[in-house]
Amino acid sequence: MASRKIAVLGGGHGARTVAADMALAGHEVRLFEFEEFQAAVAGIFDRGEITIEGKSRTGTAKLALATHQLAEATDGAEAVLIVVPALYHRRYAEALAPGALSDGQHVVLVPGTLGSLEFIATLRSLGCRAEVTVSELDTLPYATRITGPSSVLVYHALPVFGAGVFPARRSAEVLALLQELYPGIARYRDVLEAGLSNCNPVIHPLGVLMNAGRIEYSRGEFWYYEEGITPSTARAMEKLDEERREIGRKLGLELPDQAEALHAVDYGPRGDLWEALKGSKGLTPIKGPTSLTNRYLTEDIPIGLVCWSQLGEMLGVPTPLMRATVEIGIAISGRDYWQTGRTLEKCGIQGMSAEELCAYVQSGHKP
Repeated sequence: MASRKIAVLGGGHGARTVAADMALAGHEVRLFEFEEFQAAVAGIFDRGEITIEGKSRTGTAKLALATHQLAEATDGAEAVLIVVPALYHRRYAEALAPGALSDGQHVVLVPGTLGSLEFIATLRSLGCRAEVTVSELDTLPYATRITGPSSVLVYHALPVFGAGVFPARRSAEVLALLQELYPGIARYRDVLEAGLSNCNPVIHPLGVLMNAGRIEYSRGEFWYYEEGITPSTARAMEKLDEERREIGRKLGLELPDQAEALHAVDYGPRGDLWEALKGSKGLTPIKGPTSLTNRYLTEDIPIGLVCWSQLGEMLGVPTPLMRATVEIGIAISGRDYWQTGRTLEKCGIQGMSAEELCAYVQSGHKP
């Protein structure tokens, strides 16, 4: 396998794990993080390495570069992997647009939740003319957590997951590269299928809201997958999942239910959603969330459910449970997620029919 030049943008648990795993696989990895977060990544930047343990490649990975200069990280990179909470996709697009991207590069959001649409719309609105693709994965390929200044622990590495490419007409080209990095990666029809296949907006927000009292009372001693997932919370999630799948049908997609999707990536046994989550050896050991300002709410509601619900409304699909979850999240947080979240306007797709939207993500050109 040829060594590829890869830029990994981000400094959290996901970015550290991706960077370490790719470096141990023999690729040239440059890691970038914004300077305002320098204290959080000082251990990595000082050592130039990341130690990874658990159920993945293990060892101490040497990075080719760790930098706060974005163009330095992306210069000559074949793949630019953006591994950050989806809340920051727009910020990265704004930072990359002025000149940090070059023709022929492949940007990959890990994961995306329809972020590719907002990302490309932002690049174009800022005058970026670089001929790049913007892809998104349906999930982070690892269940992982930071264990030290320059170390991570992987609870589970997904054997298979999927990617959608914008524009979809370039899927074969992009997947050929991505499969060198992750042999188990599968091709989605387009970024719509990838963005609607992220499990987090189904599994996180509603269940966390139903456990809000327990989370606050526990003062940090809470294991969501072990104690927060019960038959009742899982049934509510399954109802929300039905709304997601109906949106997919309007776009010509037959999306598997989340229980089956979790089983397919070896996260849990086959069964209903409660059985899949309670039987997950990769998820039940994970502690948290420890508060209601966790990304399970602050990311998965405004970025996931707001966008999905608005997409459903545009396509004529009722999403009462998604909307209710958003409204309860707004009541708890005091933030108007309908305004601050990933709206169809920010994605540049407002007012499109299902046919127009599918044509747009295939060609890359608006009808």
